Amino acid sequence: MKREELNLEPFYYVEPMRIIDDPDESIEAFFKYDKENTEIENFLKDCALKDFIWIIIATFKNNFANGALLSSMISKTLQRQVVSNGTLFIKELSYRNDLKSLRFKYNKDDHFEYLEFEIVTPFMAINNAVEEALNGKSYSKNGNQYILNSDSGIEYIEATPTFFKLKANMNKSKRFH
Repeated sequence: MKREELNLEPFYYVEPMRIIDDPDESIEAFFKYDKENTEIENFLKDCALKDFIWIIIATFKNNFANGALLSSMISKTLQRQVVSNGTLFIKELSYRNDLKSLRFKYNKDDHFEYLEFEIVTPFMAINNAVEEALNGKSYSKNGNQYILNSDSGIEYIEATPTFFKLKANMNKSKRFH
């Protein structure tokens, strides 16, 4: 499957906080995006690094996305640190050995704030990968940072051959649980 064929809709779905009396409707709501989630997770397990970065950027490029869902697809929590302005989750990548030091940060209101990771072997084409994923979006580049316009779910991306960080646009943030 090609990355462009993946349905990223599960990242924008906010599960309704209501009681469903009908067992069939309850099961249907629970499994609403099960097929899509499985396809995305399987793709992210062993795709090329440029495709991994493309999916992360595409997920947030136009909308504020569910960072916890992305986190659950690619990692498991090693450590949870409460910091003065929120919570930092230190993660271990479940399937990928080309990345390390994965971190997901949530603010004090439990809104996804950023994700970052280190790249084991320098990825010299990272700028091309980022710019390809940002195609169609208005942004400016300042050193290693790509700063996006205000209608994006991304505030900025920091990318070097050995580091990647996506900072969410907190003006578009929302809780998904």
